[in-house]
Amino acid sequence: MKLSAVTLGRCIGFVEMSDLNPRGKVFFPEVIEALVKQCHFQKFPKEYSELDERKGIAFLEGKWGDITVDKLTLYQDGILVDTCSSTADSERILHEALSWGASQFGVTYRPEMIKRKVYLSDLTFYSESPLLTILNPALSALADRVGRALSEIRNDDFRYEISGFTAHYDQSLKQIPIAPFTVQRRLQTPFSENKYFSEAPLPTDLHWKLLEEFEATILIRK
Repeated sequence: MKLSAVTLGRCIGFVEMSDLNPRGKVFFPEVIEALVKQCHFQKFPKEYSELDERKGIAFLEGKWGDITVDKLTLYQDGILVDTCSSTADSERILHEALSWGASQFGVTYRPEMIKRKVYLSDLTFYSESPLLTILNPALSALADRVGRALSEIRNDDFRYEISGFTAHYDQSLKQIPIAPFTVQRRLQTPFSENKYFSEAPLPTDLHWKLLEEFEATILIRK
């Protein structure tokens, strides 16, 4: 298995904005202006009407040190950081940015103030074998029959293969906005390249580890 790219490493830290400024002494427009300069954001709020924490105050295409920040969004109850390197980098930027705000502007911040974190990891990768084709012989046989039937109907050649799968929790038991775990063939890529896309509500490193274990299990059964 070979990693092609990390296309998203998201970390959301849940902390109330009011807790970061408990005495109302921090002038957030000043913090925002300094944050734009610190991170060289290319798109950021320019009008007062854009400073709505309920909808999210978004900053796009910046840098924190040597890491590109695709998006940083401030909400009433949390902060979202997106990178294309890893969720670990996004989480580190989240903590370092808050620590910077504390040292420069008197923002009240301690790491333990973030009570909960949410992750989203998107990866593309190459496998040594057609993983989804050998995952389940019954499904592969069904896909093949569908392809042959459609070929006869359309008088053309259609080769069907399993193109992906999704794993999720039973949402009838609880309603929490958590992304499913998915593996699917990379769109607009020939099947012969064995290139895949996967999304998981997990840290990037754990996501990759599970994919490696999945491939190893499939190859043993091959």
